[in-house]
Amino acid sequence: MTQSMFENAPALNVPEQAEPVKAQPTVGKTYRRLWRWHFYAALLVIPFVLWQSGTGLLYLWANQWSEHQYPDLMFVQPDGPKHALSDQVRAALADTPQRPVISIEVPQTPNRSTIVMLKGADGLPQPVFVDPYRDQVLGTLSPTHWLLGFSRQLHGGWPLGAPGSWLLELGNCWAIVMILTGLYLWWPRGRARWISGLIPRVRSGSRVFWRDLHGCVAAWFSLVVLAFLISALPWTKFWGGQILKPIQQATHQTSPAGFSPGGAHAPQVLAALPALDQAAAWMQTQGLGTGLSARLSPRPGSPWRIQTKAADPLTEHVLLVSPTTGAVLRDITRDQLPLIAALVAMGINLHQGDFGWINRWGNTLVAVALVWVVFSGFMSWLRRRPGQGVAAPAASNARWPRWLVATAVVMSILLPLFGLSVLLVLLSDWLIQKGGSARMTGRPV
Repeated sequence: MTQSMFENAPALNVPEQAEPVKAQPTVGKTYRRLWRWHFYAALLVIPFVLWQSGTGLLYLWANQWSEHQYPDLMFVQPDGPKHALSDQVRAALADTPQRPVISIEVPQTPNRSTIVMLKGADGLPQPVFVDPYRDQVLGTLSPTHWLLGFSRQLHGGWPLGAPGSWLLELGNCWAIVMILTGLYLWWPRGRARWISGLIPRVRSGSRVFWRDLHGCVAAWFSLVVLAFLISALPWTKFWGGQILKPIQQATHQTSPAGFSPGGAHAPQVLAALPALDQAAAWMQTQGLGTGLSARLSPRPGSPWRIQTKAADPLTEHVLLVSPTTGAVLRDITRDQLPLIAALVAMGINLHQGDFGWINRWGNTLVAVALVWVVFSGFMSWLRRRPGQGVAAPAASNARWPRWLVATAVVMSILLPLFGLSVLLVLLSDWLIQKGGSARMTGRPV
């Protein structure tokens, strides 16, 4: 994201001069400092961007892939009314009675199989496909062959668990730094109109060409990518679980629908199936359709959490149902969510491409653009790097502007894990500069 990354920055490979170089203005030094931090952020973020873009693309199109690869499992021939949901689940659990049940997925369309999602030995979701008209198990897939679940787990940091989520959170935060510093560097100073910075210059040599292709594409998608990064933070184990959740509880912004990870063991699920049948029947009387996703927590007495399925996620309901009586304890719609919970839910829907084909193709374009930004950024750096090897832009001895210090402090407070990493990068940068100064003066490092 460096349309003007090198345009106004002082040259790094300057021939030796007899007289010292004239001091640069503060603005130039601020530019140079941000250039250096943009470089550091990019080094940290490139693996994250490639990983998240790749796994995100797999997740976006996993369902279409599975339909093509496993039509005998995904599709059924409708034949009269569907059997009771409890009968379908019992059929699925007959051969795997020891596996915890993550969720029960009932499709909206009549020609689809019901999916009972079990937790595999490795913690990954394993689907069992059931013909809802015949209570017949069509088959199952290993967790690694179920691309929808496998890609989502990889996108969330599996198999590293909590450390994987922490690494992804750090990558997320540094990606925000990369975008903000990149926008500062890209801003087309010295041009008649800022809009001109959005159009690549193709006749100014290869160096300008690659720089512009990098900067322009990054600028086009910068706001959307920022929205993606911010919407992903509530999913992280540290910031989402340890920072956002207490804030929501303190400000009464928690969702009344809550969240259930599922995972109840088979005997607990089997005992609560009559209640699920009753809830499914109630949904039809209320005109909520037949598509649903049901989860039951292993905690004793936990209610069924049933989310209806609709073409428009904003019209979906979340039902909390008693596992013993089948009574609907709560019926929550989107307009009942407090502000923070509503924003988090909207971010999740957009992130997952839940708003149909336009949303899915738009997310695909963003993922491809991120891969392109990485590639074009590398090509631009390769043509302008100072010397050989992986060299960072030269350091600046200018004082940090107050606005920049304030921005860094605010981000570090709001994102504590990021703040700790900033301290480590500052220490590393200081050691690098100290080592460089020692080599220039001949002192031992």
